[in-house]
Amino acid sequence: MISLFNSIKVLAEKGYVEFPNLFKNHGIKLNINDVAFKIGSFEVRWYGLLISGVVILCIFLGMRSCKKYNIEPNDLLDYLLFSLPAAIIGLRVYYVVFNFSQYKDNLVSIFYFWEGGLAIYGGIIGAFIAVFIISKVKKQKMLHIVDFLIGYIALGQAVGRWGNFFNQEAFGGPTTLPWGMTGDKIALFVRSQGWDIGTLVHPTFLYESLWCLIIFVTIMLYRRSKHYKSDGECLAIYMIMYGFERMLVEGLRTDSLYIGNTGIRVSQLLSGILLIVGIALFIDLKVRYRKGVYEGTISVDVPEDSGFKKAMAIMDDESGLSGYDGAGTPEEVAEAAENAKEAASEAAANAREAAEKDVAEAGKTAEEAAAEAGKTAAEAAEAVKDIAEQADKAE
Repeated sequence: MISLFNSIKVLAEKGYVEFPNLFKNHGIKLNINDVAFKIGSFEVRWYGLLISGVVILCIFLGMRSCKKYNIEPNDLLDYLLFSLPAAIIGLRVYYVVFNFSQYKDNLVSIFYFWEGGLAIYGGIIGAFIAVFIISKVKKQKMLHIVDFLIGYIALGQAVGRWGNFFNQEAFGGPTTLPWGMTGDKIALFVRSQGWDIGTLVHPTFLYESLWCLIIFVTIMLYRRSKHYKSDGECLAIYMIMYGFERMLVEGLRTDSLYIGNTGIRVSQLLSGILLIVGIALFIDLKVRYRKGVYEGTISVDVPEDSGFKKAMAIMDDESGLSGYDGAGTPEEVAEAAENAKEAASEAAANAREAAEKDVAEAGKTAEEAAAEAGKTAAEAAEAVKDIAEQADKAE
């Protein structure tokens, strides 16, 4: 056991990241290293630890809530089993395609993914392709699955961006804002660009991390709300929010990928497209839903505690609607309401008739009782009269 612990060696903190202007220029300086620890000669990096940790967290959260959205845990695991490797491959392929000049002289280095060179859009595309294929095999709705998974993708991005912090990468250009940052690797980059010594840069990794956390919370809240009506709405929200943020933040970064020799940033262009398509998708889904409700092609659920449901329960025997479960198209609901109205009228008429009959019978019974009592009283009076006459004669 001692030898095992001795083989796990925490590396000396040889790097640093600093935010010198925070807290009224008191600043924060953190000693960091992109390698968390070593097991023998094997290096475990912070980036890998963060990604692995957030994947486990997302699987845990997804498994806890998937049944609420009619997704079986085993199906969810199947999607994850194929989409995670596809995402990793996509992360690398996307970066290599738009930065091939870096690898053309040494193609083997394409597989050195631990050296950096990953692009989030490639990971998302790879994961989507895997989900599409599995959904077709399982004959399930892709949009329903994607809507469930997309929030966890945002959470993964929020945590994964802190790997950029430890690697001192994905930062932006010069800034004088209070949260401007520097570091030992950042300082080397600043000098290579000919900028002034001590120049601070935008912590764009932090911008995206915080924004993706907001996206995660927004999607989690939205899919639990009454406003969530159609599969694809959560995906559209992600496309709108992430596309908007990435389009702005990408313009600040110093490590963007470009389309050929143009000045067009790949991720910025893709983010703009994502934003526009997301808005169009969200509007289309809402319009289709409302049109479907109007035309009767979409079911409308009736709350369990509604007066309509209670009326159905009360009039089950009278109306023959015992099989009605409170859900259906607007025409079905209207027909059920009309039947309920007729049943209610019929039930009221029957009740009134029964009451009148009971009252009539009660009245008849009372009349007969009174007549019988009158007859008895008359007979008693006659008997008293006879007794009185007999008494007179006796005198």
